[in-house]
Amino acid sequence: MPELPPARVEEIRRLVAELTTTRHSDLTARDTRRLLHECRTALTELLDDRDDLVRANGEAGEDLARWNGALK
Repeated sequence: MPELPPARVEEIRRLVAELTTTRHSDLTARDTRRLLHECRTALTELLDDRDDLVRANGEAGEDLARWNGALK
């Protein structure tokens, strides 16, 4: 999965802002379902992106170790 685009990161930041500023007692059931869906999608994307970064970091570490002769 490619890195999250900056626009998507900004959307997720707006979602966090909405979650922290919204009076949850004022939400309708439909709004609550929408927020839950958006949060689930954002968390999935962020975790996938994190997993990709961890994998890439590990590969870069192995490449560096091979390059400097520590790993053959």
